[in-house]
Amino acid sequence: MDGVQVVGTSLGDVEILYLPGVKPPVLFFPGGHCRAGSDCGWSLYTSLGYGVLAFSRPGYGRTEVGPLTAAEFLPAVAESARRLGIERATAAVGVSFGGLQAIATAVSLPHLAPRLVLHSCAPSTHPYPDSPLQARIAPVVFGPALSGLAWKAAARSVATDAGLRRMAGTLSDLPAGAWWDTFPAEDRQRARELFQGMASGSGFANDLRQARRARSSYRRRTQARIGCPTLVTASRHDGGVAYAHAEDFRDTISGARLVELSAPSHLFWLGSSRGEAAAAVRDFLAPS
Repeated sequence: MDGVQVVGTSLGDVEILYLPGVKPPVLFFPGGHCRAGSDCGWSLYTSLGYGVLAFSRPGYGRTEVGPLTAAEFLPAVAESARRLGIERATAAVGVSFGGLQAIATAVSLPHLAPRLVLHSCAPSTHPYPDSPLQARIAPVVFGPALSGLAWKAAARSVATDAGLRRMAGTLSDLPAGAWWDTFPAEDRQRARELFQGMASGSGFANDLRQARRARSSYRRRTQARIGCPTLVTASRHDGGVAYAHAEDFRDTISGARLVELSAPSHLFWLGSSRGEAAAAVRDFLAPS
């Protein structure tokens, strides 16, 4: 994709996507299995006129910095922005596991995160994955040894309409028949391209290490340190991240605003809920 590049930092190479806009950019941190060029919601911001500086977090894409935590990765975030001449940004935005990095950025780099947006994010002070079964399976299936095979199989599956519907259905707690056919053809294609581009690398294992119950108190302290206006969006039908995480962010981040979306799945930026999410973001980021 045009705009994807690798920049050198003091921590190592970092893969980014930079799309200038009419308005100052948001720093965008994609979720698990996604890299900078994966549209897991950044098009919501470009459609509103904002520039986007998206990052492949540690372990994803061509980012080669080792298994850094969100806090340890911050110097690379700041250096990447400086390399592009970005001195001020509109907000830090996290999607799913990308919330870890967005929160760290809001706490330590306020000039790049005067506002914070968390879309369908986990972990909160609650650990993630949400169920014991997921906690046992995820490190194996999406670990460095097997994830390549898993995502090759997934890419073949979503090449068919039936396979794409099954894959999307795993991200909802509603029957796929109740909502998948409401997605326009272009949104189904966006979902297909997203799944076909997914890869876990060593990034998902690194995310899971930071999401453990043993780090809950650390995450609570970090969330309590957030001092900027914060928007949290989530859906109760999200089959990938429990709504309890959004409620926890609301309760632990001072002044955070929680907007419940009607999204039928984790893919909040697709289908009819895209308009709801765009309206929430537009209102939140509007100059006061």
